[in-house]
Amino acid sequence: MKKIIVLSLIVALVAGVPAFAAGVDFGGSIETKIEVNKKGEDVTVNPGSELSLNLGINAAEDKLRAGVEFGLEEDTDKDLMVSGINLGDINLKQAFIEADGSFWYGGPEATTRFGTLNIGYSPYASLKDRSGISVSGLDLDVIGLNGFYALKGENGHVLGFRSDINVVDELALGGSVIRDAGIIRVQADADANPIEGLNVQGRFAADHTEDSGWKMDNLWTVKADYDMADVAKVVAGYKYITEDWEPRYIAAQSGDDEDDQEQDWVYLDKNKNHGMFVGLETSQQGVNMHASYDQMFAEAKIGADTEYEGFTFDVNTVLEIPTLSALATKSTTFGVGREVAIMDGFAIDARYEGEWTGQDRKLVHTLGAKTTLGIVPAVNGLELSAEVSASELALDSIGYKVGAEFAAPNGVNLGIEHARHEGTTFNAGMKVEF
Repeated sequence: MKKIIVLSLIVALVAGVPAFAAGVDFGGSIETKIEVNKKGEDVTVNPGSELSLNLGINAAEDKLRAGVEFGLEEDTDKDLMVSGINLGDINLKQAFIEADGSFWYGGPEATTRFGTLNIGYSPYASLKDRSGISVSGLDLDVIGLNGFYALKGENGHVLGFRSDINVVDELALGGSVIRDAGIIRVQADADANPIEGLNVQGRFAADHTEDSGWKMDNLWTVKADYDMADVAKVVAGYKYITEDWEPRYIAAQSGDDEDDQEQDWVYLDKNKNHGMFVGLETSQQGVNMHASYDQMFAEAKIGADTEYEGFTFDVNTVLEIPTLSALATKSTTFGVGREVAIMDGFAIDARYEGEWTGQDRKLVHTLGAKTTLGIVPAVNGLELSAEVSASELALDSIGYKVGAEFAAPNGVNLGIEHARHEGTTFNAGMKVEF
């Protein structure tokens, strides 16, 4: 019944758009794919499909906004194409209406949202993908106020607010409180720029429960970084976290394809629950160098990269330092690459990489090359790649793989890869965005 009401609301919203909306943004994507892997006599076929729809509406000179995003509830990795779905398969991922304006005539403006919340008071005071009400950006001269209420979830109803104090441009102070049925999260932060090039940050968060009293699980960090006239950047700081800290209301850890985020360290396995960290980045005569040490994780990182006469060079080493008197190499990677133009429309990007791991005491050599063909009109844009790796002069240690990818003119994406140990994999698919 709830899904029928939601879908009816969406239909009514779309139907009523021409009457009041200044702008409508309707989009989404449909993707289908199939992957076939053959390893020896075994053949595995993995079909899949995805559906995503988004609706955005702006009105009243963009001061009134609405957004809806929904996709499929169930895993569709068993069908080649989205089909046979009904209302029960639809998952409403996000839906909200928000408006900019004051709560009384002549009052300060704020943004009020009803629906899916996106609370990011700090990396240690965040709440996303929960339904509720929020008020943000209420500016009272030197004080900024934000607040929210989230409907009942895993930890009951959630209430929260944040206040920011801006007295001088060089200093920003803020604090927030988030409360649910189990904990009260108190969080505070400060940022200061006392002199040009120097930034000092402090973060603190603590959780109060019925059993904790004043002995609350907490974390805090202090950090200072200084840019020395674009010659070098120096970073130093200290981190602490209690052993029983629960990462509730911590922003999500960044993914593999994202830049590292401030809160990532909370999710990682630590050697100890406190420690200093230092780092240095500099560029000298075209060579980019960096070095860092983190006492909490008991490791140091050293690396450098440069480009010379068309060649790219890089080397990175991770050192384990469990104590001041002990030091061991955890891993070292190094490589050199160059793009070689064979002829007009045909260039090969060749690269050698070496990786040594201290745990296995093994050095793996990898030699690879890839190219994008532009000399054959029928398969313009065809990407070819090949790679050979070995750790010793023995046939069993040699691995190789070759592959090809092609975006056909009809929109079909094709790919094939053969690897010695994984077998041959063929994939094909299409994606339409609107």
